[in-house]
Amino acid sequence: MRILGRIGCLVGLIALCSCALLGVDYGHQFSKAMVVSPQAPLELVLTPESKRKDVSGLAIKIWNDDIERVYGSSVDSVQVKSPQNAFLHMKPLLGKSLDEDLNAYHKQHPGVVIESTNRGTLSFHTINYDYSVEELVAMNLEQAIERAEGLLRDNGGYDTVDSLAITAPEYFTQEQRQALVDASELPSGVKSTLVNDGLTVAINFALNHREFPIGEPQYYVVYDMGSGSTRASLISIYQPINATEPLEIEFCGYGYDKSLGGSQLTLSVANLLQNKFLEQHPSIRTEKFESSAKSLVKLIHAAEKAKLILSANTEASINIESLYDDLDFKAVITRQEFEEYNQDIADTVILPIIDSLKNQFGKRMINLEDISSIILTGGSTRVPFVQRQLNTFVNEDKIARSVNADESSVNGVTVRGVQIFKSFKVKPLNVIDRSIFDYYIKVNETDTPISVFEKGSEYPSASSFVLPLSNISADFSIDLYENGRLFKTINVSTETIKSKYTSDKCPYGIAYNATFSLSQNRIFSLDSVDAVCLQHSEDSIGLLEKLFGGGKKVADEQAGETAETGNEKASNAPKDSLARPKKLSLNTKYVHVKPMSVKDKIQAQQHMNSLKSKDLQRLKLQEERNNLETALYKARDFLDEVEVATKGPKSDVHKLNGLVSEYLEWLDYESDDASIKDLRDKITEISQLEEKISLYILSYSEPLDETQFLAIYKNGTSLLEQIEDHRRSENLTLESLEEDFSAVDLDVKKEYYKIKAPRHLPKTASKLAGYLNSMNKTLDDISDLLESKKLGDETREDLFELKLRFDSIYGELKQSLNVLNATTTYRLNELSSLYSRRLRVLKRKEERKKAQESMTSAPSNSTSTESVRSSKTSLESSSSDIVHDEL
Repeated sequence: MRILGRIGCLVGLIALCSCALLGVDYGHQFSKAMVVSPQAPLELVLTPESKRKDVSGLAIKIWNDDIERVYGSSVDSVQVKSPQNAFLHMKPLLGKSLDEDLNAYHKQHPGVVIESTNRGTLSFHTINYDYSVEELVAMNLEQAIERAEGLLRDNGGYDTVDSLAITAPEYFTQEQRQALVDASELPSGVKSTLVNDGLTVAINFALNHREFPIGEPQYYVVYDMGSGSTRASLISIYQPINATEPLEIEFCGYGYDKSLGGSQLTLSVANLLQNKFLEQHPSIRTEKFESSAKSLVKLIHAAEKAKLILSANTEASINIESLYDDLDFKAVITRQEFEEYNQDIADTVILPIIDSLKNQFGKRMINLEDISSIILTGGSTRVPFVQRQLNTFVNEDKIARSVNADESSVNGVTVRGVQIFKSFKVKPLNVIDRSIFDYYIKVNETDTPISVFEKGSEYPSASSFVLPLSNISADFSIDLYENGRLFKTINVSTETIKSKYTSDKCPYGIAYNATFSLSQNRIFSLDSVDAVCLQHSEDSIGLLEKLFGGGKKVADEQAGETAETGNEKASNAPKDSLARPKKLSLNTKYVHVKPMSVKDKIQAQQHMNSLKSKDLQRLKLQEERNNLETALYKARDFLDEVEVATKGPKSDVHKLNGLVSEYLEWLDYESDDASIKDLRDKITEISQLEEKISLYILSYSEPLDETQFLAIYKNGTSLLEQIEDHRRSENLTLESLEEDFSAVDLDVKKEYYKIKAPRHLPKTASKLAGYLNSMNKTLDDISDLLESKKLGDETREDLFELKLRFDSIYGELKQSLNVLNATTTYRLNELSSLYSRRLRVLKRKEERKKAQESMTSAPSNSTSTESVRSSKTSLESSSSDIVHDEL
C-alpha cells in the first residue's frame, strides 16, 4: 500500500465541502472502488465479503413474491440456477443496439434475454420486467456508493458520496460514453466524470515511482489486458526543469483490441471442455447440449477456474456434477492444450503495442527503443503465453512488474477525480488527455466535411466558427461524425429570425456562428448556433472572431479568403456592423441510439428507489432473522449451564428448551413468509423466558415463606394507601381553593384537570386503573394463601411466580405514584399562575371602568367630540387587552 503514502503527498484532503468522492474502476468482470473524504483519505471500499474487488454485475430473483437483487460472489450461484436472471459483463453493451453483433456476448452468457428499449438501447428481460443496461450498471454503482458511505460512517463521519470518477476505455464511442455517463448519474445526487483508463494507470505509476529525470520526457506503454479487451496507451511523463511547475503526464498514442481478453480465453477453455464432454458421450448432439443454458453456464464457470489454475500449473482437473442430463463430468486439461488452442490469439497479443506506436498524436515519433518500460496491468497479463509474447517483443528488463495490476487503475481514477471535481485541495499535476478519434461535421448533408476536432486534440475543448451556407435564410442541418461515423443530426430552425432579419435590416446577409465542444467526458456536441445580422460590412469575419472566438476556420477553408483580408475589412467596419446575436432553435436526431431523457432518468430512479426500499425491508427482516437465530443459540447455551439445570424452574426450563428446538426448525423450513413482527415476537418470548429463569435462580436463596409474603403483602398494601392518600390530598387541596377561584369566576377543578401533564412524564393515568386492579388481585391471592395456612404445600415455582407477579405490578405502581406526584405539583403551580393572571385582568378592568365613568361625568366643552373618540378608543383597547390576557 505504498501508493497511498505517495498519493497522500498529492491530495491534501482539505475538504472544500462535506461530501466524498468515489473513484470506480468499473471493469468488464470485476470492479474496484476507492473513497476520498476527511474520514477516509484514499481508502479502498471492500465488499460485504471483505474482498478488495467486486463482481461487475448483479442477479435478480424472486423473494416472497417480490424482487430481490443479488450482488457479489452470490451472483454465480443464481446464474447456475437461473441463467436468464444473471447480468454480468455489461460494460461492452452500453450504448449498443440490438442490430449489432451480440453473438460473442450470448456465447459467454447463455440464457439471457436481450431486448430493445424505446431508445434503441439494450435491456435484459426477466421476471416480467425490462431492465435497461444503464439501470443495471447504475445499480452496481449505487451499491458501491452505499458501501463507501457505510465505510465513512464506520470511520465516524457522515459525509455522503456526491461525485463519481469512472474509468472508460478510450475506444468507447459517443453512444457508449453517454450511456456510461447516464448510468453513473442515476444514483440520486451524484455527478460523474469519465477518465481515460490508460491515464489512470499512468497517474498511479507516476505517483508511486521514483523521481523522474528533470527536463527529459520519459515514455511508457501501459499494457492493459483485462477480461473484455486489451489496450495499449503510449504515455509521456515529464518533470520540468523549473521545480515549481507540476509533473506532466501526457497521453501520446493508443492501440486496442476490443475482443482480446480474459473472457475470450475462458471461452476457449470452455470449448475444449465441451469437446471432451461430447467425446465421452457421443450420443449427445452438439446442438442439443448447447440448448441447455444451465449446462453451458456450469461449463463456463469451470473453465474460468481452470484458466486461473493453468496460469500457475501445467494442468487442471475438472469435476462438474450433473453437467447435462444428470451426467457428471470429469476431465483434465493441460496448459499445452490451452496454448495450442489459442495460438491464433497469442499472435495478436503484441498488436496493440505496435498500434500505439503507429497511432501517435505528437510531432515527435516515439520508437520502441525510446520506451523506458512496458507497464503491465489487468488480470490476463498473468497468463504465461501472454507474458512470453511480451518478453519476446521487448527485453524482459523493460517489463515493469512492480505495479499493482489489480488496484493501479482505481488509485489513478480516484486521484484524477479529485483533480477534476476539485473536491479537495491538491498539489498540481498536469494531465493532458487527447482524443483517439477525429470529429467533423457536414452542413446540409454536403460531401464536404468540416473538421472541428482533429485526432489527438486535447480535451475538454471548444471551437466556434461561421458555417458556409448558400441559402442563408432557410432551415439547415448539421451532421456530427466521430471517426467517420455519423452519430447525430441537428436540424437548425431559422423561423425566429425570418421576420426580423430581412434584407432591409441585414443588407449584407446573415452569418451563422456554430459553437462546438469536446467535453471532459469526450462527448462531441453542438452547443449553440447564433444568427448575426450583417448591417454595414460585407465581411465581418474579424468581428465575429472577437464576438465568438471563431469565424476564422470557415473563412479560410471554405470561402477561399485569407484571414488577413477578412480582418482588414472587419477593422474598417463601423462599430455597429453586427446586431446582437440571436440563438437559434436546435432539434437533435440520434442516428443509432438515444441517450436517456429526463423522463427516462426519473422513471429509472423511481424504480431503483422502489427496489432500494424493498432491499432495506428485506435487510431489516434478515437482521431480525439473525437476531432470532442468535437469541436461540444463546438460549441453548444458557440451558447447558449447570446452575440452570440444577436450580432453574423445571417447567420454564422445559418450555424454553422446547421453544429453542421448535423455533430453530421453524427458521430453517417455515420462516420464508415470516414478518418482522413474527420474528420480534419470538425473540421477545425467548428473552423473557430466559430472563425469568435467571431471576428464579437469583432468588434461589430467598425463603419464599410466610414471613417474606407477609412483608410483601404489607408493602403492597402500603403502596395502595399512598396512592389513596394522594387522591385525598389532591381533592382536599382543590376544595380549599374553590372559594378563591369562584371569586374570580373560575371553576378550580375544571381548570385543574384541563392542565396537561408535561411531555417528559410518561402517560400512566390511562393504565393506572388496570395496575390497581392487578395489585388488588395479587394481594388477594397472597392474603388467601396466608390465611389458608397452606403456603408450605405450594411448589417453589408457584410461589416464585406469585412473587414475580407482585414485583412486576409493584414496580409499575411505584412509577405511577411518582408520576402522579410530579403531575400534581406541576398542575398546582400552573393553577397558581392562572389565578394570579386572572386577578391582574380583573384589576385592570376595574381601573378602566372607573376611568370611563370619570370621563362620562366631566362637563362638555369644545373638545367633547375628541373626548368621545378618545373614550371609544380606550374601550376598544381595554376589550382587546382583556381577551388577550385571558387567552
